[in-house]
Amino acid sequence: MSRAKWILAGVTLALVLLTLWAVRDTGQRTGYVARAEKLFPDLPAQAAAARRIEIRSAGQQVTLQGSGSDWTVVDKHDFPADPAKVRALLEGLAGLTLIEPRTADPARHAALNLQAPDTAGARGVLVRVLGEHDTALAAVLLGKPRAAAGQGPRQMFVRRPHEDQAWLAEGAVDPQRTPPLWLRGEAFDLPQAKVREVRVQHPGQAPLVISRAAPEASFSLQTPVPKGRDPQPSTIGAVAYGLQHLPLQNVFKADEVAGDWAQAVSVAFDTFDGLTFTARVLSLNSVPHVRLSAAVADDASAEQRPAATTEAERINQQAGDWVFVVPPHTAGTFTPALENLLVPLAPPEQDAPSGPPGMPSMPGMMPGMRPPGM
Repeated sequence: MSRAKWILAGVTLALVLLTLWAVRDTGQRTGYVARAEKLFPDLPAQAAAARRIEIRSAGQQVTLQGSGSDWTVVDKHDFPADPAKVRALLEGLAGLTLIEPRTADPARHAALNLQAPDTAGARGVLVRVLGEHDTALAAVLLGKPRAAAGQGPRQMFVRRPHEDQAWLAEGAVDPQRTPPLWLRGEAFDLPQAKVREVRVQHPGQAPLVISRAAPEASFSLQTPVPKGRDPQPSTIGAVAYGLQHLPLQNVFKADEVAGDWAQAVSVAFDTFDGLTFTARVLSLNSVPHVRLSAAVADDASAEQRPAATTEAERINQQAGDWVFVVPPHTAGTFTPALENLLVPLAPPEQDAPSGPPGMPSMPGMMPGMRPPGM
């Protein structure tokens, strides 16, 4: 081996020994040795026993209760919660891995967003998972995320509620802080394939009617159209999709919504199996609020009526007392005006500008201007 390689090997060895000494010395002085332990090692086995989840931040609180895939949002009158979000939260908490201790000085908790929610100016989130008889399964204050370099694992600062010691943890838990964001994603679902006819009734206007004779057929507009206008097939067909996977943004009990429902747009969806679903859409501050109900269709056959009656009762029990907030663009799809169902008019032709008779025109010149030399 050459002299240069011996020198390089010696320097490398010296650096390794120096690093090991520094780590050992740090451990002796601080009592800490690098670790990677789960914050809640028992939670994966206990998650099935969870019955209540509390999420608290400054001025806000969310309470979920349930088990398995059946959870409700207590703050929204026990309306069903999104089970996927609940599962993701429990999995995220179970995956938090302590990497290294940080400050144990309460005065420095604010810099990491680890103050308790009842502290002035707090920005952290307190999450508690409780089992039967309110047995604590997990409790943690979630602070700010740590900026990660490249594509490495995500990290964040955490603290046990009754300890001053803060930790850097590997993992990412970002629970929603307001009740509406925990609601299930859909208010209702009426597949378009089941829809036979739709009637849209705007207050004080003639009803708009679209229908088809068979599930595989296209919808056609039954309402008379102005002379010289043609129906727009794409927008006509879209109306029947109105209640399919109807997105949900918020929900209220009927007595919580102050509005004149006599001014609502009423949309009736008749199905091939003898049901009529009615959606009443009331815009309050440009936000669509929807009430849903079901009934046996007037023209349902004798064979269809028993099953349709049972289904209508089930739906009314689930949806009858709720007011759903849905996205404006979604509500606009199934509450169109007649003009929205017609082929747009061609824009009027514009006459080309011209100067005085006999005056030639030139690009970029105002009408009537004389070109140079004329």
